[in-house]
Amino acid sequence: MSEADQAQHRRFIILGLPRSGTTYLMTLLNSHRDVTCSGELFNPYSVIETGEPDYDPDLRYKRDWGPRYFMRQFFERHEAEPWQQIGFKLMLGHNIRVLSQLPDLAQTRIIYIHRENRLAQVASYLKAMQTKNWAQTRRSRDMARKIVASPEEISHQWHEYATMDFLFAQWLGSLPNPSLTLEYCELFRPEFNARICAFLGLQHDSGMKSPLIKQGSNRVLDRFATPDPIESYMRYLGRANWLEDELV
Repeated sequence: MSEADQAQHRRFIILGLPRSGTTYLMTLLNSHRDVTCSGELFNPYSVIETGEPDYDPDLRYKRDWGPRYFMRQFFERHEAEPWQQIGFKLMLGHNIRVLSQLPDLAQTRIIYIHRENRLAQVASYLKAMQTKNWAQTRRSRDMARKIVASPEEISHQWHEYATMDFLFAQWLGSLPNPSLTLEYCELFRPEFNARICAFLGLQHDSGMKSPLIKQGSNRVLDRFATPDPIESYMRYLGRANWLEDELV
């Protein structure tokens, strides 16, 4: 195995759409003693590596001019440290040049997360857009704030997400990379930590725990300011299961 292939064995990328569980997984993996996982390196508005986002326009321009070089630099910088696994989040839609390079990085592991309950995903997205709060480690007043949304708005966002996930899943199946596809609810099952460690070739760390807390009611319908039209629409479409508790 070449030195380049050996380096790739230490690399992984978390892929998914907003509110699919990517941040939860990132923070969970960062709690493992042998892992470093950065945030959205290719966020259009900032570079989110560790800590606070970096909004420096010069850094963003250089990144967007040479995204593949930027990614290689990121991995090589961390490979000089004793981490066993090094990764970052790439949201679908952030940078096509990074996404299109994945077939050339055949040893880099891909973790793809999707969310079957589209109503919960869209609710979480709309809540974050309204409060400007995308992740929380402690309770706040905004958590009780109800989401203002119409069935039409939910339908638009839901089908857009579903289409992107559908198309990406087809393409992912054609890649040579070791990959693991996860559904949001799987992340919270008791056996999940051992499963993700096994995929990454790590010893299970019993101390793994994400500091994030759930931002909305577990019963999805309770998150909306005007739930009746949404409930009627979902029941009519045969999606009543999306209205109840998401995590059981």
